[in-house]
Amino acid sequence: MVKPMRAVAAVVVLIALAACVGGAGQGSLPQRYDLGSSPADAPASGQPARAPMVLAVSATALPLETAMIWRTEQSLAPQAYAQARWAAAPAQLVRQRLVDRLAPGGPMLSASIQGAAQLVVTLTAFEQVFEAGGGRSEGRVMLGVVLLHENRVVGSTQIQTAAPAPTQDAVGGVTALRQATAQAADRLAVWLDARAPSLRQKGACNVGTSHSPCL
Repeated sequence: MVKPMRAVAAVVVLIALAACVGGAGQGSLPQRYDLGSSPADAPASGQPARAPMVLAVSATALPLETAMIWRTEQSLAPQAYAQARWAAAPAQLVRQRLVDRLAPGGPMLSASIQGAAQLVVTLTAFEQVFEAGGGRSEGRVMLGVVLLHENRVVGSTQIQTAAPAPTQDAVGGVTALRQATAQAADRLAVWLDARAPSLRQKGACNVGTSHSPCL
């Protein structure tokens, strides 16, 4: 009886997930989602401001487009919701959330300037993962982080966060990934503050010139 019951459970899960993917009618346009509005106030670190820093965010092992990815816990094969997509590539959305969180501690730049440190972030997971029974899922975010200054590695880390989805569909996945991204940004801010005492401003900064005394 064990094997037949497992087979039935597997079929039920597949039917439920197929319903999630199907969503609206085939002729309708996919609903677009982002990571929500910027937080009103980021927690203050209580430390002197950092010098301007370049923030580069890229993604590996992820679709380059805007597909909203889900999978089951037992499978490494990603699936995509048919009627839900991200408003931009996940790396772009995550970068904006990191800027929102880190900018109060010091300017975060998109282009390099002479002498500026570089915060290189690689987004390696950004997905909704369903448990075996299909009754629960969570949003998972994983970041690989390297801090560079003057051609040397100041520090590196990996950040993994997860948040439960309130509903087992695309909307629930969006909510979970918003929370998981916010948690990842908080952890990155704490890590950066602990490893960047040498990156604090020592005087006035002129970001527009190559002779900035910030570092």
